[in-house]
Amino acid sequence: MSVRWLAAAVAALAAGAIVLLLALDVGRWETTLTRGDVRFKTAPTRTDLWQANEMLPFHVAKRLLAVDDDIAYRQTLRSFWLARPHANKWAVTNVDQLRSEATVALANFIRTSRNPQRKSQAATLLGIIGLGLAASDDPGQRLRFLLYASKSFRGALTYDQNNEDAKFNLELTLRLLRQQPTSTGGGAAHGPGRGGGAALSQPGSGY
Repeated sequence: MSVRWLAAAVAALAAGAIVLLLALDVGRWETTLTRGDVRFKTAPTRTDLWQANEMLPFHVAKRLLAVDDDIAYRQTLRSFWLARPHANKWAVTNVDQLRSEATVALANFIRTSRNPQRKSQAATLLGIIGLGLAASDDPGQRLRFLLYASKSFRGALTYDQNNEDAKFNLELTLRLLRQQPTSTGGGAAHGPGRGGGAALSQPGSGY
């Protein structure tokens, strides 16, 4: 038995083992995404919902499947859910921080995702956060967040003109804007942030 033949046999065995491990990692990722979606319905606060234990280094299977956008999308939706945009801010612990984090997560997803439908959905959720914050006793704050919501919904429609949720919410927001007094001032459409102060760019313009 020659040394060359032995080296070739060892290399073939190693390659076969890598292929086997890669196949197992691919299966783990597919299972992780499905299982994580189910777990999200019952335990949305878990931080490990969509994390797979890969056997090969350098996330080979993850890169092969190109699931980064899928994971980012799910994590962004989770951030929105935790923000509880329609909840009373006095009834939820750290709600201002959670809404600020959700706003940043949604904006980052819109900036980095290549999926126009998902970008449109994320912009719609930004508008919903603004619409929820518009339920304020302060006329200036109400106008500010309504303007922000309207720009978010318009931005959503630039990514996907068939987004019916964005259309409905934009019509609702415009109707609410027409009901606002014109002397409130402070019409800059800054985005919701921690304490309602952080500004974001207009959705659809690159954030």
